[in-house]
Amino acid sequence: MLVTYVRSSSYNNYAYCQMQYFITYVLGHQSDSGKKADMGTMAHKVMEILAGLKKFQQDNSRKRYLVVDDDAAGKIRIHKDELYTDEFVDDLIEIAINCYAKNSKHKFGPKDRRDIAETVYTFLTHSDGQFDPRLRNIHHPEPHFDIPIEEDWAKFEYEINGEKVEGQLAIKGTIDLVTKINDDTIEVIDWKTGRRMDWATGEVKDYEKLENDAQLLLYFYAISKLYPEYPNRIMSIFFYKDKDGDPDPKPFSLMFDKSDEARFLEMLKNRVEEIRQNNKPKLLDRTRNHWKCRYLCHFCKNNWPGTDQKMCIYIEEHLNKHGMEKTLEECTRPGFNIGFYEAPG
Repeated sequence: MLVTYVRSSSYNNYAYCQMQYFITYVLGHQSDSGKKADMGTMAHKVMEILAGLKKFQQDNSRKRYLVVDDDAAGKIRIHKDELYTDEFVDDLIEIAINCYAKNSKHKFGPKDRRDIAETVYTFLTHSDGQFDPRLRNIHHPEPHFDIPIEEDWAKFEYEINGEKVEGQLAIKGTIDLVTKINDDTIEVIDWKTGRRMDWATGEVKDYEKLENDAQLLLYFYAISKLYPEYPNRIMSIFFYKDKDGDPDPKPFSLMFDKSDEARFLEMLKNRVEEIRQNNKPKLLDRTRNHWKCRYLCHFCKNNWPGTDQKMCIYIEEHLNKHGMEKTLEECTRPGFNIGFYEAPG
């Protein structure tokens, strides 16, 4: 397979289902987001805007009005005294819901709105407000990163439809929030609205699992390059739900060191080399009867355009009949650029 960049979701997706990874990240076909994922995006948007307003307040302490120009919600302007009120948080929840609901295929009723509000207020109030961005020294709200891996093994060179593509593998992504603790220490905060589990293995995420978590290590490596002036970097992750999807708020904080940068690079190298050598991506379940295939996978539920075959089946058969090169040529989404990653809004 071709691989030009890795983000935490693609790294984990490959472990979860190689075929889903191939269709998504190599051929460029996108899945429709699920209702719970959309609700998570709405809750995240509230936290992002609150962090942005607090950052504006820090940088403009004499101004009476706080302003952010959000890429999805538009311009938000409030009096500084409103920032810490529940009334404004409630208004912001409605803004976030309406902003994303208009482009979603899902409907969001009163219970959904209550669930989103409960998620937001849990993030804001848990542990005496430890994860409330309004009570933090904001260093950077929701930074995007695109960092090339300057290693020989990370070089790539492909020919796609007669066009040469070459460069350095990069890690790309978006961090929820970076806060400053003191002149030597920053803390990454990652709010999780999904289940506290590894979707590839089904195991509950605890401290032992998180010490080897690809996303946390990728984020740690990224901030070590983005903010090298801070020798101490805390990684905090706040799970709202337990393994079964029920509310059970649990925050975890970890510190990695220089040796973990090398450990991450070794993990990344092994995963990338495995992807490069893989010309027959495996399925999560050969029968496609697994509940994750039947209920969660867009490619198992939707037909390939112009056919009566499910997308997953169509691509598997195309690979078996024509091989990787022909499948890339004929099945890549028109206009898709394998090196392009659009950060979520």
